[in-house]
Amino acid sequence: MENKIFDAYFALWGLVLPITSVLVIPSIQGTTLGYLLALFAIIIVPSVSKVKGQKYLLNIASTSFLFVSFILVSQCSLIFLPPLNFDQLRLVNPNDHSVFLRTTLFTQSLYLLAGVSTFSFIRNFYTSKWDRFIFQGAMLLGIYGIYEVVFYQIFHMNGDFLSNRVFGEGELGSGSLFQTMAVGSFEIQRLKSLTGEPSMFAFTMLPLWIYAVHTQKLVIQSFLLVTLVLSASTTMVVGILVYLVGRLFYAELRGKWNIDILLIALISIVILIALGEGYAAELLNELVFDKISLSNFSGIDRFDSYETSMHFFLNAPVINQLFGIGFGVIRSTDMFSTLLVNTGVLGLIFTTGLFFYPVFKLRNTHRGIGLKLILVIIYLTLMISVSEFSYLTIWLFLGIAYNQLKKSGGNTVAKNNY
Repeated sequence: MENKIFDAYFALWGLVLPITSVLVIPSIQGTTLGYLLALFAIIIVPSVSKVKGQKYLLNIASTSFLFVSFILVSQCSLIFLPPLNFDQLRLVNPNDHSVFLRTTLFTQSLYLLAGVSTFSFIRNFYTSKWDRFIFQGAMLLGIYGIYEVVFYQIFHMNGDFLSNRVFGEGELGSGSLFQTMAVGSFEIQRLKSLTGEPSMFAFTMLPLWIYAVHTQKLVIQSFLLVTLVLSASTTMVVGILVYLVGRLFYAELRGKWNIDILLIALISIVILIALGEGYAAELLNELVFDKISLSNFSGIDRFDSYETSMHFFLNAPVINQLFGIGFGVIRSTDMFSTLLVNTGVLGLIFTTGLFFYPVFKLRNTHRGIGLKLILVIIYLTLMISVSEFSYLTIWLFLGIAYNQLKKSGGNTVAKNNY
């Protein structure tokens, strides 16, 4: 009975888990159905099962203890050491001029709690039959995105009627960014679906697509790949390239060359050619090379944000370099400098270990390699271009990876699931 309840709970959760631009209560940030289900799980799990609830809560409690310890050290340093100037940093809340115990420490911690709850739930209760719920959520996200693209082609206007998230009472803009791009003589909407913007759609969908590839869901993986390409984001291009390089690495390591590597590459090439020979090169230049060479505003903005954060970190007291100035204070355009400023070197080391422990411990089976590459791509994307720790797909796949390590004693992947 307990397992059936957890199955039913995740059946709903999995369907809405990737959605981030729709709030249950529009006036309250963070009230997406996915976040609410993550937080409600803290109450529901112990109520359903005392034994399993203890294990679930133990994961949350141990993480919370470590987190609070970091916070105490960082906040005490702000009290007893000479004051720091936050003016040049990209603050989460620029209207808050306090230094000690900023309001964003508490609001961002709540997002983190939702992520940790998701991780603990999946780590303790995941079974392979939950994959269908995960893919249902991915397909729902992709289908809504395709609807938006088609709607724009017909009516030349934004067809998103569900997104209702705004930031800062609306003065900081909508939580769903509408963008178009020219492909030859056509203008198309960049696919974003219910994730806020095209780059965040790619960040959300990339691990789901890879998971579909490594669970041999041919139709689903093909559809998700099409939606990724239609996002036309740098995150999508770099993510797919890193994935293909990773697949080639593991193919060489195992001495097994699976045909699906060639199929993935072929599908990607065909879609780019379909955009037009000259346009494909132009698109790749706009999405990747201009940003790397700082030839457009996005690239310049990212570099300036990174440079400012690193300058602050390098000139901060040693205690702040180790423990940071407090979780949720700044949000740079990359997680690397964001973590260094907020949580210090120790926070960066802990985060890196969280992602790479399963990468080294999981077996090199087809599905195990998929989980490894998912974690590597999520980590690299976070560190380079996305500073959003609260997207629940991150914690979903961390949970699945650690679930497999738990079932197999820490050094192999459970054969019955793989």
